[in-house]
Amino acid sequence: MGITKKIAAFSICCLYFCMGNSQGAVVVTDNTRMLCKDKEYRVVLMLPFCLGMSDKWKVRDIMAEYYEGVEMAIDELEKQGMKMNLVVLDTRQDSMEVIRLLADPEMQKTDLFIGPVYDNELAEVEKFCAIYDIPLVSPLRYYPKHTGADFPLINCTTVDSLQYYYFGRHASEAFKKFQVVVVDDAPKNLRTFAARNFKAGYEAASGKKCQLIDGKTVTVSSVWNGKDSLFIYYPGNKSTSCSNALSNAGHEKWIVAGPADWLNIERVNYNVFNGVYFYDSYSVPYNDTAYKEFRKTFRNKYGGDPDRYTFIGYDQFLFFGSSLMAFDRRFHKKILNKEFNYLHRTFHFVQRGNLIENAGLNLFYYQDYKFYKAFWRY
Repeated sequence: MGITKKIAAFSICCLYFCMGNSQGAVVVTDNTRMLCKDKEYRVVLMLPFCLGMSDKWKVRDIMAEYYEGVEMAIDELEKQGMKMNLVVLDTRQDSMEVIRLLADPEMQKTDLFIGPVYDNELAEVEKFCAIYDIPLVSPLRYYPKHTGADFPLINCTTVDSLQYYYFGRHASEAFKKFQVVVVDDAPKNLRTFAARNFKAGYEAASGKKCQLIDGKTVTVSSVWNGKDSLFIYYPGNKSTSCSNALSNAGHEKWIVAGPADWLNIERVNYNVFNGVYFYDSYSVPYNDTAYKEFRKTFRNKYGGDPDRYTFIGYDQFLFFGSSLMAFDRRFHKKILNKEFNYLHRTFHFVQRGNLIENAGLNLFYYQDYKFYKAFWRY
């Protein structure tokens, strides 16, 4: 079955196509394929395209990038044979428009909602999904569940405080035999939750102590045990934290890590970052083989180069489309507590309270003006 487009008053277009799996996506077994091969899934993608709204051009450009990624994922998934009815809707950044769209009786037959983006729009879709027990994915913003209904609400991001907690949990696995120290070198009145949450995540996962120091009155050298390798994490994103970190980066038994914001600090010689690690929720190294292949395909299809939200849209639609194909509407039960490495980040969904959120992240390092993703197998 090919791809056709259908223009409707309530939507940008309806695409009817065959979809399937791809390298890096959820694995589909032969038994699962037999169960799902004849089913056509209905997926609704709701985004603020803001068509015809000239003052919303910034939002529209981001959504256009995201949708280019979706179309790239469609091309990948179409090769495998999953049948899907994809409906793409423009929310126009208006909760009343969302209510109007949801009034269509066909919406009750939806197998998966991806979007909207903004809280007031998500609130209306949440109430709808709670009634009809439909999985809902919040693609770009963290959205807490407000209803008491038992339906899957899946966040592709998490709140900043928990992101640092997950950094700490990851460090406990990636640097198992290391002594770990967190340096919070900001003035006392400017210190944030980042260092404390990293420490809490590390200690909860490892059962070992993580020292929290200021790097000034208590230095890294004074707390190092002198024998184990040392992992030093700096949560501060300012140039002072970066400079302090770089002063410790040359020791042969020490590894320094910090936020990707450091890479935006202007300097003459970026080779000073050689060997430094970075935690971040978004990273697409240009020297990565997967990026090069994606860029080539993108240029053939659209011209130019893919942007940030193109990668996000591609990864998310590829992941959730193949998950739906593999495990039907209850796919959320099968994706928990597993890691899936995608182009822009790792998906690692966990259950927290009454919702699901992405605890995945990127750990990458810098070497000779290039970035490399660091994957630890454990």
